[in-house]
Amino acid sequence: MMRKTWLSEVVGTEKAAIGVVHFKAFPSDPLFNSEKGMSDVIESARKDLLALQNGGIDAVLFSNEFSFPYEAEPSSEIIAGMAYVIGVLKEDIKVPYGANVISNTHDSIALNAVIGGQLMRGTFAGAFSGNMGLTNAHPGEFLRHRNNLGLSQKLKMVHYVIPESSCEIGGRDKHSIVNGELFGNLPDAIGICGANAGKKIDMEFMREIREDYPDTVLFATTGVNYDTIEEVYEVADAAFIATHFKKDGIFENEVDEKRVKRFMDRLKQYRSSF
Repeated sequence: MMRKTWLSEVVGTEKAAIGVVHFKAFPSDPLFNSEKGMSDVIESARKDLLALQNGGIDAVLFSNEFSFPYEAEPSSEIIAGMAYVIGVLKEDIKVPYGANVISNTHDSIALNAVIGGQLMRGTFAGAFSGNMGLTNAHPGEFLRHRNNLGLSQKLKMVHYVIPESSCEIGGRDKHSIVNGELFGNLPDAIGICGANAGKKIDMEFMREIREDYPDTVLFATTGVNYDTIEEVYEVADAAFIATHFKKDGIFENEVDEKRVKRFMDRLKQYRSSF
């Protein structure tokens, strides 16, 4: 029998698949196409959103994925651009949704408050060294920010154990990080990342976390694909999927509705076995 978590209420199902809509670059981003402008960002996002929904996805997460290189303090243009695009797409959104501003948790909370987002992911605790330099996350600030906006019951937060392309500078191992998260940081879920987008997570580590903390909601946040559905969802409660849904499984490509449908058909068949 499948256990029940907050996913049933927020997303509508356990063993959920959250498809990620990768926004193209925004003004001030080095990859922004100034000739095509924001209309290109909007139409690209609309195509990916519709492909995910038509393929049967459970929920979507909007992310400024092509704001390379990422900043700890994203520009105002990125935040404004994300809110603008999601606002334009609002009538097209037919599934539960949320947003993630890479890599600023306060900005993600604020954006979700504005757009009515129901879930987000990010680095909520710990000190890490990575591509952006040093990240020093303060969980007390983030949870109070959410609480002060009246979103403690409405906005679910998936806490990364270790963010992509990063390592913990305090010397704690992954198990110690999870223990600290669950003891005092009040996560709605724990998210386990691979090295970067599209890279498989450490399944053995996830199995160990499931065994040690059986009631914790676990997310696989990278590297999930058609061939690993049973392996991942046997342990995970949900997953974020992005690269696998792209045409030919290539990160830079647009979402392929057929790949989404193929994945979701197999996942729904797996869910029906419970």
